[in-house]
Amino acid sequence: MSSMAEQNPVHTEKNINNGDLHIEELELKEVRVQDETTNEMTCRETEVANPLLEEVPAPNIVVEVEDYRLNDDKSEWSDDDTVEEKDVSSLKYGLMSRAILGCRDFCRRKLAFVVSKTRGYLLSVILLLGYLAYFIAAMCYSFEDESSHRLLGCTILGLIIVARKLIAQLFRKLCFLVTGSDHVTLVWKKRLTTCTFFSRWLMYGLMCGIMIWVIVDKAIADPNNLRSIPGILIIMLICLFCSNSPHKVNYHTIFWSVGLQFLLALYVLKWKYGKASVTWVQERISEFNENSDAGSRLVFGDNYKEHYLIFGALPLFFFINGMMTVLYYCGAMQLIINVVGNTLTFVLGTSAVESMAVAAGVFMEGVATITAFKPYLNDLSKSELFLIMTSCFSSIGSTFLAILSQIGVSVDLLIGAMLLSAPATFTVCKLLMPETKLKKRNKMSDIGNLEKNKYPNILDAFQSGAAAMASAFINVVISAFALVCLISWVNKTLEWFGDRVGVRNVSIELIASYLLYPVALGMGVELEDCRKVAAILGFRLGSSNIIGFLKLAELKRNRLLYENYLTQFGSNATLTFQNDDVILDMLGQTLKQGFISVRSEAILTYSLCGLSSILSAAINMGVMCAFLPKKRKWISRICFAALIAGNLANTMTGCFACLFF
Repeated sequence: MSSMAEQNPVHTEKNINNGDLHIEELELKEVRVQDETTNEMTCRETEVANPLLEEVPAPNIVVEVEDYRLNDDKSEWSDDDTVEEKDVSSLKYGLMSRAILGCRDFCRRKLAFVVSKTRGYLLSVILLLGYLAYFIAAMCYSFEDESSHRLLGCTILGLIIVARKLIAQLFRKLCFLVTGSDHVTLVWKKRLTTCTFFSRWLMYGLMCGIMIWVIVDKAIADPNNLRSIPGILIIMLICLFCSNSPHKVNYHTIFWSVGLQFLLALYVLKWKYGKASVTWVQERISEFNENSDAGSRLVFGDNYKEHYLIFGALPLFFFINGMMTVLYYCGAMQLIINVVGNTLTFVLGTSAVESMAVAAGVFMEGVATITAFKPYLNDLSKSELFLIMTSCFSSIGSTFLAILSQIGVSVDLLIGAMLLSAPATFTVCKLLMPETKLKKRNKMSDIGNLEKNKYPNILDAFQSGAAAMASAFINVVISAFALVCLISWVNKTLEWFGDRVGVRNVSIELIASYLLYPVALGMGVELEDCRKVAAILGFRLGSSNIIGFLKLAELKRNRLLYENYLTQFGSNATLTFQNDDVILDMLGQTLKQGFISVRSEAILTYSLCGLSSILSAAINMGVMCAFLPKKRKWISRICFAALIAGNLANTMTGCFACLFF
């Protein structure tokens, strides 16, 4: 014991009180002390002198000196650690401290009593009463404008989301009153199966009747409308011939996806309220997306639109993913997927997640759709992932609607095309890559609940969701930049080869225009317009659908100038055709690339209504690889197959435009 004390010299309380050592010269060391009664070694922290100073003999008794200096603990902690604070109950509180602690304990007990009486819903009741007062005041203030109707609809939807558990309990009680059991008995299962069987066949008959009636009605109105029906059948046969599992095709899904195109075409093209409802949803989504402009303006300055793709369009998805994460945290997305997805599941026989993803693609861009369903992506089958990827190519979403209307594209045609693209996507994808695995409905529900409980509060959910898009943002920028460079190099190489044999301006777009000539003919385009329509489809595939729409807007302006020319000069109006250009002789004006008929213009508008270009393929592939890094090889291999599937879906949409023209 004495030798140990010599190796670790300590100072007694007497030495410290006498001031033999300054406080700066003290340091903490671990001293092992042997208990003479138990013969055990114990460790204590005590203050020892600096070893460079003169040693002082240690007495037989070691006194432990406790140190309460702040910031002594240098150990790290995290959210996962359980930090135990020191027991300070023996410390003496002052008068002010006792008063504060007493008031706090009193308030805590009273609050706990009130919460227990309200079963934990005190804050919810207060917020509900406050919102109810605001809602009544808003309805009394004005009830005739669109904003009031929107508030009413959102309030009803919010009440359904908040009271969904209560509604489920009431439904179970109703089932108990009807069946006399808490669960569906075997007898009632047989009855439900029988009702489902007869209701399905009744719906089959009604759907067949509607399709036959539409075809006959359109044939009577104009026989040229039927020119696209062979095109629809040829597209379906091509998809079935190229299918990876033709024996697994669910023809129930195929029948109803085609039938839904007839129903939606009637809903949008023949009913004014149907078109108005779709337009209203598009406008609300556009208003929501415009909120990201404030962030882009703050970070990148007022001139951010000069480089809109990198500073405006792509940062928008940080905001979208943050809001989607908040919806998952609140349970709203899970409810929407269950309600809308299960309804489409009953009709189409597809899973709830893929059904809802394709339906959301009508109003959202490709990257936004992928982002909205990110929690489910890792557990989807190959067929479901292929369908979601294709839906990103077969629709344009709401952001481009305002842009296209400003350049002169008909909004009425765009709305119909965007709605018809969803069932066309089901038709093409479920023929090319049918489902071969059983649906994991319980697992999908678990994923939704896990995402809901992942964040401590709404703010953390929003910030985490926005930050999660960083890797996807980088992948999109790199993929888009690299692919545009590659396309430019290929076009210049093709142009060089063409110059060697006297053929000018050879490019991917020019080659595609010849290859896509039969496609334009199959959609019902006028024979004299097929070459121009095929060229624009080539521009869409090789570069971007915006380029295709710009070409279409130019042809539309030329047609309007031609019609005004005929109206102005009547029978004296003469024309000169020079290659694809049309010269208005009386005005001396040349219409570059000429013009196309109104029917061909409508068909082309429908077929262009999709982000099915090579550039979009690079962007979507970058996002999918960022979200699913373990499936990068499969995504890279299947991405261009999804691009072709998206073009086929757009072509089928163009065929329906000809049928309903």
